[in-house]
Amino acid sequence: MKKNIYLAAVLALSSIGFVACSDDDDNDNKGPNPDNPKISEGLFVLNQGNMRSKIDGSLSYIDFATQQASQEVFFKANNRKIGDTPQGAVVYGSKIYIGVYQSNTIEILNRKTLKAEKTISLTGAEGQNPRALIAKDGNVYISMYNGYVSRLDTLSLSIDKTVKVGMNPEIMAIHGNDLYVPNSEGMSYNTTGYGTTATRIDLATFTAAETFTVPLNPCQFMSNGKDLFLLAKGNYGDVKSKIYKMESDKSFTEIAEATIADIHGNDIYFINSVWGAPSVEYSVYDTRNNTKSDMLKDASGIDSPATLGVDPVTGKIYITSYSKDGANVSYSIPGYCNEYDVQGNFTRKYNVGVGPAAIFFNYE
Repeated sequence: MKKNIYLAAVLALSSIGFVACSDDDDNDNKGPNPDNPKISEGLFVLNQGNMRSKIDGSLSYIDFATQQASQEVFFKANNRKIGDTPQGAVVYGSKIYIGVYQSNTIEILNRKTLKAEKTISLTGAEGQNPRALIAKDGNVYISMYNGYVSRLDTLSLSIDKTVKVGMNPEIMAIHGNDLYVPNSEGMSYNTTGYGTTATRIDLATFTAAETFTVPLNPCQFMSNGKDLFLLAKGNYGDVKSKIYKMESDKSFTEIAEATIADIHGNDIYFINSVWGAPSVEYSVYDTRNNTKSDMLKDASGIDSPATLGVDPVTGKIYITSYSKDGANVSYSIPGYCNEYDVQGNFTRKYNVGVGPAAIFFNYE
């Protein structure tokens, strides 16, 4: 994805103003350039599993050439589970970086073989419970849910610096030469309430340059290179989950009610799926002329959307969903991923794992 992963976690997905920088040992700039991808080979679905049901996370892969989905690809490559509740990932250079929240690890994989080249166990007081990942200029930046952002050097494959931000930082965006971090304070919802701040990190010095006020419960920054947008989820009650545009004076202009979002060029793709609401909205917002249109021709094949991602090369739309067990949505059985063409027509459905909450693309 162009500026973020949900991605990711939502994730990601699905995952930008990245600059090509190799993390190969010979430093010859091999590997995909996230700023200018040429070919999309497929997409990964990061499945969170279900901690309550003691279902570990997993990694599914959809191969665009064969139009086939493979399950448990991390396990097949490494003969072990990926861990408990993976949250976000990013493809960068010749490697894949995955944050596994509850297991408190960063998995670094070879992009071609999916073999784990290194596992970083986060044991110190700073940088615990990795949440979201994004990369630029030879570094991977990781939001840590205990209130920090860590920088991972892709040559040494080690975390070389950590910066304190607000509590429970979520999905970040790189905008210009800065990293914007939403501090959700999501774990404090029943005590002090959700957060209303974000932190701007200067990437040149990797220091917190400022903290500023944002709408309630900020969860995801998005950038199209010109403007910066924020998905803030409110209080799940009278304060609705919405997308906002951040103005030059750091005020925020409401764009639309939404619970899931991704940005592709000048368009923001979003879903508004509110618990208990009679319907779900699937829309595209054009940031150039401030107009909204339907994303999908027919959304009847989606039971309960988990995340979405737009292919940075083809513009195809991918939406993951939880499955129904009988009449009810289940969070402990495998989900699926629907593919739509650029006009929003359904093309095919792929089976994935339990809790398909992040998408990230595999591109050259």
